[in-house]
Amino acid sequence: MAAPKVKVRVMYSTKKAKVKTFAEAISQAFKCLANQVPGDFPCDKERVVFIGMTIKDAPEDKLRLFCRELTPARAQNVALFVDGPKGDDNKGLKVIIDTLKEAGTNVLTDDIYYVNGGPAIFGGKKISLEERTEIVRWAEGIVAKLS
Repeated sequence: MAAPKVKVRVMYSTKKAKVKTFAEAISQAFKCLANQVPGDFPCDKERVVFIGMTIKDAPEDKLRLFCRELTPARAQNVALFVDGPKGDDNKGLKVIIDTLKEAGTNVLTDDIYYVNGGPAIFGGKKISLEERTEIVRWAEGIVAKLS
């Protein structure tokens, strides 16, 4: 796979190793950085930032604060991949989306990708080839839309 023609960054907020592995799959496909929120380096003029998270109820403060500072100067678009309930059942995700929108960043709410992060108690981090292929295809589709 070729490197994107746009600046891409991958961030994640989770205690589940499997969700981190999803983030790393995207970062490897696009040859870009993947960091735990808040990140070693701030986002800067990114065309798209992928944020992976495990979330259900209230988001962690570090994730919420990171999203509050993700202005259009730092990230024009944000795509989310989520380990948690879908739609209205996920109050924490709604808080994150609202926080990103308040910061002025375009949130691709029609393209949220839901992953199965597995139980945190077992700490498994492997994802199947099919899971890897699917999340990379999703990310490539996002970048293609924004190119």
